[in-house]
Amino acid sequence: MIFPTPKKEVYLDGVYKLCAYFDTVDLMELYEKYKAGNEDVTIVQNADFSVDEYEIAINEDGIRIIALGDCGVFRALSSLRQLLKVHGASLPYCEIHDDPDFQKRSYMLDISRCRMPKVSTITRLIDQLAELKYNEFQLYMESFVMKLKHFPKYTEDFDCLTPEDIEYLDRYCADRFIDLVPNQNCLGHMGTWLAEEEFKHLDVSGGVVNTATVNPLLDETMEFADKLYDSILPHFTSDFVNVGLDEAGGLGLYNLEEVCREKGKDNVFVDWLIKLSDHIREKHGKRVQFWADMLYESPEAYTRLPKDAIALCWGYDLAKTAMMERLATALETKNVPYYICPGNCTWLSMTGRFDVASFNLRTCGELGVAHGAIGYMVTDWGCGEGHMHFPVWSLVPMALGAQYAWHVGEKQYGASLKPYNIHNAQKYIDEFVFGAPVARWLCKMQQYYHLEPERIHCSTMCGFIIRQPLNVTAVPGFFDLKVCGEPFYFENVIDYMNKCLDGIAKVEFDENWKRQALVNGRMVVLSAELCIIRMTQTAENEKIDELVTMIDEICTEHDLLWERENYSHGKEHFLNQLLDRRQELLEMKVSTNQTEER
Repeated sequence: MIFPTPKKEVYLDGVYKLCAYFDTVDLMELYEKYKAGNEDVTIVQNADFSVDEYEIAINEDGIRIIALGDCGVFRALSSLRQLLKVHGASLPYCEIHDDPDFQKRSYMLDISRCRMPKVSTITRLIDQLAELKYNEFQLYMESFVMKLKHFPKYTEDFDCLTPEDIEYLDRYCADRFIDLVPNQNCLGHMGTWLAEEEFKHLDVSGGVVNTATVNPLLDETMEFADKLYDSILPHFTSDFVNVGLDEAGGLGLYNLEEVCREKGKDNVFVDWLIKLSDHIREKHGKRVQFWADMLYESPEAYTRLPKDAIALCWGYDLAKTAMMERLATALETKNVPYYICPGNCTWLSMTGRFDVASFNLRTCGELGVAHGAIGYMVTDWGCGEGHMHFPVWSLVPMALGAQYAWHVGEKQYGASLKPYNIHNAQKYIDEFVFGAPVARWLCKMQQYYHLEPERIHCSTMCGFIIRQPLNVTAVPGFFDLKVCGEPFYFENVIDYMNKCLDGIAKVEFDENWKRQALVNGRMVVLSAELCIIRMTQTAENEKIDELVTMIDEICTEHDLLWERENYSHGKEHFLNQLLDRRQELLEMKVSTNQTEER
């Protein structure tokens, strides 16, 4: 079976034996060998097909591929490579006709929350996206992650992506029929910039506090935005740019309080969007995308949007997913072009929460098709915890998102959760990434949080509190371990995760992926152990020594795995948090020993 599942896939009696069999399933190699046809493959152009649409027919005459052009041929070969992987030189007779549900099938990677991947790491991801028929990729930026010509001093002391790297990645994507879209926030999520003395006055507070929100009414803010985008956009050939603008918590506060009260926050927001959009269109010839959350409660503001702006409608957790139909309906009603944007739910958990991700990915796909979304974007965030989770946890959600971006399938009814899509995504990752049965173990490890005493928004209890001092038991707005916690909850987490770790340790597969899974699993065990200590504020010396050793081992492994794939800058954020826990444990040991001596 081909993945993502095609619209039509029929297998017939008979086998075609290739005349010229190439012992490779590398997609780019296949494309170079087959794109013009050969003794086995005939390429036929059909002007009535859409860009990604293709047909494959395999019979006694060989392999016939029908497509509009090169892009369709590329999509066909991404399917053919799977048949070659399974059947080798003897391909079954079949008839396949395929065309995606969404015009744009996008994947967004956060490279701003400490983890800045190297070019080689990004190209590996691009290859995976191409094989899964994604056709858009975005690198999310909100902090200092790229060498910028107008702001060189902020990255002069560490390595990160250069303009030349971006241009290389842009070409790399284009060769794989993927559009690399620049993604730079410029309203909310600007805390790193606004912490610098040079830019504090641009904050809506005027520099009193860091609200992470720039003041869109200042001429200097537009001057800053011009320099920022002028440093980035010329290195991307895409016709689009994502300007972000989400979660602008300072909108309506401090210097914006009066004007927002008079005009409405939604109108102040749209005024800034129009100003940015006009400027970027006129200077750089690009069309803006923006996160639509600041307008969710003001759908009438959709009528004022720039005509060529594309809204990005997002919602990740269970509660937010339940709101998505109302939001999608409003965008459809107002004739706003938009993407539906689920998330892979890996952040703030160390392993991810696969059941939430699968529900979100499926529901967004179905709503997007039902309400006319032009795109489907899977978001892969880091959040502010130091990006402690490794990329291994994104693989199965990436594959599952590709399925819903390409072919949502039948309308959802009743109790069916489309488990076959989950199983097919797991099977694909096992066959084409791991080469071993690993994916189901990963999904089991992503379910540990069901054993915790409470569910919390966009996180897990273990994932959230590991960053807090050991004397902290309450996370305001989320939970208090003294109220909801009993040690047996976290003892169950420890037992469950240790069994998963034992299981995955026995499987032979890529050493790097394996170590990523194991170290994040051990972080969960560590955090659960610390939760028990938080509740009692005591621990035996033997247990303290055990946990100190575990922290040392995790830090060593985290450092090694980080350096393999990422720039060094940023790795210290989460490691320092772990080292703080280590020091607190040692202080607890000293205090216990002094008490016993008395």
